[in-house]
Amino acid sequence: MKTLYVTDLDGTLLMPDVTVSDRTRAILTPLLQRGLPLTAATARTSFSVMPILDGLPFSLPLILQNGAVLHDPVSGRVKEAAVIGAEAFLAAEALIAAHGFNGFVFCEDDGQIVCCYTELTTPHMRKYYAERRVMYGKPFQQVPSQESLAERHPVFMSLHAEKAALDPLHDALSAVPGISLAYYRDVYEPEIWYLEICAEQASKYHGIRRLKELTGAETVVGFGDNLNDLPLFAACDYRIAVGNAAPELKAKADLVIGRNTEDAVAAYLAEHFPPG
Repeated sequence: MKTLYVTDLDGTLLMPDVTVSDRTRAILTPLLQRGLPLTAATARTSFSVMPILDGLPFSLPLILQNGAVLHDPVSGRVKEAAVIGAEAFLAAEALIAAHGFNGFVFCEDDGQIVCCYTELTTPHMRKYYAERRVMYGKPFQQVPSQESLAERHPVFMSLHAEKAALDPLHDALSAVPGISLAYYRDVYEPEIWYLEICAEQASKYHGIRRLKELTGAETVVGFGDNLNDLPLFAACDYRIAVGNAAPELKAKADLVIGRNTEDAVAAYLAEHFPPG
């Protein structure tokens, strides 16, 4: 494999209604069948990604939860997961509680990811729970305390709220050793920001570098739109921003193409993937 292609999903490959358009499906399906070395790198879990990508013959591991998980789309199981160490997890959880927040914790259990929570304390948590449970059948598990999850292979912690409320917590978590943070605006609700916590060695950057190693690719071409795609860009040899991307990402791009609503990623791949 000479070139590995990596695309973000929300705001990049996907339409605003969180679907793969008919045109993109028509372009990507034969390319993937012909061996297009394409994967996705996203903050989403397999439980929402696999229904969204249903019918597209992806074969390479998918880089999920901002690089914390490599998911095999063929077997439907976790291939690799970067677990947050117990000490780092407990330190982060103590700060989250001290700042009055509560979030979702995703744990790896026998090759699958389980989403754990104590209480659905905010409208944003309740909306997330309802949407993921109804639309994607995501398994949730209520637990008596977040601390009890320290030994259950936590790989990802997620909070979402207004940026002004999250900023102090983000600053405090930045000083915790053993974790990495992703902090970015929600594509669908611009007033809401996501604060996501992974192991120190987990990010879109690390996930892409690991997949490059596994596939033996010489070059990586990446597509993105949001601030959490900056690590994706850092891992790539050639960086492509969609036209609707954040200004910070466009500034790092080697090329700016059309918008996600114009099927720009699929159109680029159709033009540049060598014929079989």
